[in-house]
This record gives sequence, C-alpha cells and structure tokens, in this order.
Amino acid sequence: MDKMSILNSYIEKCDENIEQKDQSKAEMLMDEVIGVFEAEIPDIKSQLTMYGWGAPSVNYFKDLAVIKAILTNYRANLKREDDIRGAELEMLRLKQSILNLNINNTNNNEALSTAKASAAVNVTIKQTLESINNFPEDVLSKEEKESLEEKVASLELLTKSGDKEKASKKLGSILKYVADKGIEVGIALLPYLGEISKLLQGS
Repeated sequence: MDKMSILNSYIEKCDENIEQKDQSKAEMLMDEVIGVFEAEIPDIKSQLTMYGWGAPSVNYFKDLAVIKAILTNYRANLKREDDIRGAELEMLRLKQSILNLNINNTNNNEALSTAKASAAVNVTIKQTLESINNFPEDVLSKEEKESLEEKVASLELLTKSGDKEKASKKLGSILKYVADKGIEVGIALLPYLGEISKLLQGS
C-alpha cells in the first residue's frame, strides 16, 4: 500500500470512529495514528486533549477531528510535492526535447500537418487558457496573464503553420518564461507544452 492509500485509509477511519462514538476504538486509533506518523509529522500531538492540550479532560472524538485535519493537510502537502517534482521532471524533459528539435531542424524545416496539429493540441489549449485566467493576482498580474495568453496563442499558430524551427524557439521562450514565474504556472502550462513538444518531435 502506498503512502497516499495509507493516509486515505486513516482519514476514513477517523470519520468512522467520530460517527460511531466508540471511545475505546477512538483511543486505539489515536495511538495507532500517532505511532505511524509521529516521526513524519513532529507536531501531530499538538492541541490534543489526550496530551493535556486545550481541555481539562480527554476528548478522543475532538482529538480525532484534529488528527484528521492534520492528516488531510499532510496528504495535500505530499500531493503538492509530487506535483512539483513532476513539473520539474517535465521541465527537464521539455528542455531536452527542444534542444533535440533545434538540432534536427538545422537542415530540415518540413511542413507539419495542420489537421494533426489541431487534433493534438486542441485537447489542452482551452483548459490551459482557463488555467491562466484562474491564477490569482499574486501569482500572475492581469498584464502577465494577457502576455502569457498571447505567447500560447502565438505558439499554437506557429505549430499549425508548419514552421518547426520557429515553433520550437517560441516553445523554448515560453518554457523559460514559465520557469521564471514559478512552479504553479509550470504545473498549469507543462501539459500543454508537452503536447506541443511531442507534436513537433513526431512530425
């Protein structure tokens, strides 16, 4: 069983025990969860009544609610770390693809199939533009969103035009822009950029 499955299982058990109101089972579950996760979540005992925090007497069901919240937050953090690692790997893969593409294009600028380009890219272009628009102002300003949308639209047009060399250069410039803007922008844009990269490589 992987880490996410274990976390999901314990979160579900917390819900079940809170509903059942069986104090002995709740106590056993608390001990088990703390035993499993204390090394990974050092503050897991924080604010628990069973360790003398916040109440004159132990309330195992209140403690389970706290533990559930801690596990849920920990699960979200792990997913976020996985997303970041995935984005970083995709960034490296795309950089290598662009490098290879530029080398291959030195003496070769064959036309792409417009129909093929449309079929491959339209799957993600709409949701990519929606993702850009949904970024909060502290991630991308209105002007930055408009600039990025123009870059993406330009890349799509170049891809459909059949000019692999210009398309790969535009892809590289967008990749650099995305890297400068941070991992949140990267996570949103990399699936689309990956589709473009595969399309250019396969043509």
